Amino acid sequence: MSKHWTVLETLKYTRHDWLNRLQLIKGNLSMGKPEQAERIMEEIVIDMQQEAMLSNIKLPRFAETLLTHNWKGYHFKLDYELVTIPEKLTLDDNLLTEWIIIFFDLMNQAVVPYYENILTVKIEATDETARFLFEFNGILENETELKHWLSEQDSYPDQVTYEKTGHHEWLIQALWYLNG
Repeated sequence: MSKHWTVLETLKYTRHDWLNRLQLIKGNLSMGKPEQAERIMEEIVIDMQQEAMLSNIKLPRFAETLLTHNWKGYHFKLDYELVTIPEKLTLDDNLLTEWIIIFFDLMNQAVVPYYENILTVKIEATDETARFLFEFNGILENETELKHWLSEQDSYPDQVTYEKTGHHEWLIQALWYLNG
């Protein structure tokens, strides 16, 4: 599902996202729910701060992959949170991006389509490690290939763990040791 986005395509999808958000705000205001409209506006501010952080970590292919994920027709929605990030995250942008694209494609093959599947990526990094937590909430129908691929990842990233934490919840952790 890798695609090079033109400026026009990017603007089209961005405009669509913004119109959806504005319609939610407008709808809540017209229904006399200003608190709900305020909550949506606060979520937008947080999302924009996260997008800015992601755009500034000097991993442009990786950032583009996350920023455009929800436009690509995957059977799961992607949320992300950059928790702690040093000024320059010393990961190889191409290797990281290729790894994440394969992971997303395998995840997409494993999930039940048309169910509300959500993958949240939390990124925590120091000067020594980069830790990516993938918290999945949804239904995995065929996780065999995904589990097999994750168990084979012993050189990039440095460590991967996979565990089922609830009825429809999984936690996957990928750890990279930096500068070493």
